[in-house]
Amino acid sequence: MRSVRIIDSTGVAQARRTAQSLGESVGLDSVAGGRLALVATEIGSNVLKHGGGGELIVAVAGRGIDVLALDRGPGMADVAACMADGYSTSGTPGNGLGAVRRLAQQFHVASWPGRGTAVLAHVSETGRGGDLPAPIAAVVVPKPGEESCGDSWSCHEDAQGRTLFVVDGIGHGPEAARAAHEAVLAFQRHREAAVGDIIEAVHQALRPTRGAAVAVARIDWASSSIAFAGLGNIGSVAVPRQGPLKRMVSHNGTAGHTARRIQSFDYPCGEGLIVMYSDGIGNNWSFDPYPGLVLMPPRLVAGVLYRDAARGRDDAAVLVARTTRP
Repeated sequence: MRSVRIIDSTGVAQARRTAQSLGESVGLDSVAGGRLALVATEIGSNVLKHGGGGELIVAVAGRGIDVLALDRGPGMADVAACMADGYSTSGTPGNGLGAVRRLAQQFHVASWPGRGTAVLAHVSETGRGGDLPAPIAAVVVPKPGEESCGDSWSCHEDAQGRTLFVVDGIGHGPEAARAAHEAVLAFQRHREAAVGDIIEAVHQALRPTRGAAVAVARIDWASSSIAFAGLGNIGSVAVPRQGPLKRMVSHNGTAGHTARRIQSFDYPCGEGLIVMYSDGIGNNWSFDPYPGLVLMPPRLVAGVLYRDAARGRDDAAVLVARTTRP
């Protein structure tokens, strides 16, 4: 996953090059690669013209590439009208988002007046089509000025349910990234164990590292419940389609160093989302200012929360997953 700040036209060009590079890494053919370059260019230009600048996040998604654009501009009261070819508020031809919708296999827009706009486009091999948004997605961005990221995540899915893991390596930079990498490897080795046992296994695996905050959530299809265990400051919230948020309980400690108590908790979950996030994201957020966001693709949800709740002085990770069976 790569992030590009867009404050002028050079940012748009960098976003295009970044998207092309990731597209080549997953083997997109030349036609799909050309579509991807146009998508990144159009979305980046739209962020600059209408949002006053922002951020483009480019990520591998299955056999394709997600391009996520985030801005804090005036937003759109009528997304459908703004999508129509020929519509413009800046004196340009107004074909940008309409063109992106035609070029991408998936296209989604989240916008609210006064709260900016988020655009998600997915481009995969020519002729694939029919792709659905992934039920699990994340936005992970290093601290400004850092190349490596100490935040990471992983997941596992089987017939019984869906298991999610988020890690925040202590500090930032290469050593934090090393701790996060070791934590993900330990999670993958023990991913079918009970959630508390996974935390214990990660705790032991991180002893040679600087340590990390970690959390595991397992969604059980049969019982419509979430088993959760956490150590440190990973925030985890169940977000129902209707009703209040339910914040989950982590114990104090640092995996790899201090774990006085590892305990799992069970929470009921109906149709909706689970959001897990590192300390680079603030806690003072809700879905109330974003009508309809809970129904949108997880990558788009993660992007909006990252845009509006990131502290800006640390690595940041937001993982979002559906709580219902695919």
